[in-house]
Amino acid sequence: MQQTAVNSEYGVASVPRRVYDVEDYLNIVRRNWQWIVGPLLAGLTIATVAAYFWPNTFVSTAAIRVVPPQVPERLVPTNVNVQMGERVRTMAQTILSRNTLTNIITTYDLYRKDRGRYPMEDVIETMRKDIQIGGIRNLGGRDASSAFQISFSYDNRYVAQKVARDLMTRFIDENIRERSQQSQMTTQFLREQHEDAKRELEAVEQRITAFRSANIGRLPEQMDMNLGHITALDQRINSLNTSMARANQDRLILEGELRALRERMTNLPKTVAPMTAAGVAASPQAAADPTLQRMNTTIGQMEAALQQMLDVYKETYPDVPRLRQRIAAAKRERDSYINTTLALPPSTGSTAGDSRPRQAAAPAKSREMVDMEADVERLRGQIRAREMEAERYLREIAETEQKQRAVQARIEAGPSGAQSYELLLRDRETAKSKYDDFTKKLNNSAIATDLENRKQGETLEVLDLPSLPETPTKPNRPVIIIAGAALGLLLGLGWLRSGRPRTAR
Repeated sequence: MQQTAVNSEYGVASVPRRVYDVEDYLNIVRRNWQWIVGPLLAGLTIATVAAYFWPNTFVSTAAIRVVPPQVPERLVPTNVNVQMGERVRTMAQTILSRNTLTNIITTYDLYRKDRGRYPMEDVIETMRKDIQIGGIRNLGGRDASSAFQISFSYDNRYVAQKVARDLMTRFIDENIRERSQQSQMTTQFLREQHEDAKRELEAVEQRITAFRSANIGRLPEQMDMNLGHITALDQRINSLNTSMARANQDRLILEGELRALRERMTNLPKTVAPMTAAGVAASPQAAADPTLQRMNTTIGQMEAALQQMLDVYKETYPDVPRLRQRIAAAKRERDSYINTTLALPPSTGSTAGDSRPRQAAAPAKSREMVDMEADVERLRGQIRAREMEAERYLREIAETEQKQRAVQARIEAGPSGAQSYELLLRDRETAKSKYDDFTKKLNNSAIATDLENRKQGETLEVLDLPSLPETPTKPNRPVIIIAGAALGLLLGLGWLRSGRPRTAR
């Protein structure tokens, strides 16, 4: 029950008012149906006209699939690492550029009316809105490949299909071009870095070579060799000292033999003249004969040489028998010279009875003196040979000690440049590691680039060709008509409400 306030001269009074029921509303609609039907028919008519005068819009859609590389990535790593979504956006920016869309509009004569009324930038913006790129989805399967869609909206379904096919082709070509370009740029970058690393390594190698040339024998890795060289030189010096001591000892022994032999020659009777080997007494002039002295000297030198040879070689050495034969031939020549040239006639004052004993004793003493003189010359030659050998050993010892001092000086001077050399070696290892790393990367990138040029890398292929739409996507005429009728109905109800129709009390 509702209450209505009534003004009167006696005050304000409340008049009760009943609530509308369903019958009241039906009475209101029956008496005021014109208020409802009129807006409803008007909205329905306007919506129907608008829906059928709205131009059709056809949408042609194509699907593109991402084909994985034909060569496994574990064998040939790719040098184009861009996610699928990012790649699609990058290619879309290129394809939706002003130049590309202008070319497509001109080629297929799109938006003819709009081009006559609006600037080209507005027409291009309209076409960008009509192109839809996306819908990336995973197709699953063993390779888990992905796919995305390209759609184009236009009032002519055949033109929409042609433009969608053109966009699809441009996407595939752009993908090939972009991947090839990125791969080549990566390879070129790695090639430049590889050349820089190579030059850096060569510069370090040149510094190391210069350091080694300036510090030959003082390098840290040569310390063991230098120590071994010093040890070998010590052994050489010890061996030379031993050999020189043996030569000096042999010289002392030979000098003792020479003194003993000279004493024997001194103790011989001075009255006895030197005798020849043939038993013929030599005259005083024969003892001082220069030819005989030269023969004795030659024999002594050959005997000294034989002795030196026997100190080094054995009796079986080929030169030893030949030298013995030469000595024997020289002695025979000397004896023949004494017998033929220096032989003297026997004394006339002696008798036949006592001449035989003197002739028998004299030749023996003469042969002994000649042998002693030959031994003296031989000993002198051997002593001189031992002196020369000792001098040679002494010179070798001095040279060896000089070499040892030089090696010791290199060892002592080595640590001063060791730190610089270690830094150079460390720089070389770093440069070589960098060079090897870029070499490996460059080879892999070159193979990947060749793979992209052969179109055996990750490519795009058509999954669904652009469709030929049978029905327009826009406008949705039933929805528009229903929406217009509903709007007219609401408008009529609103007017009816504002008119405040009355019902019977």
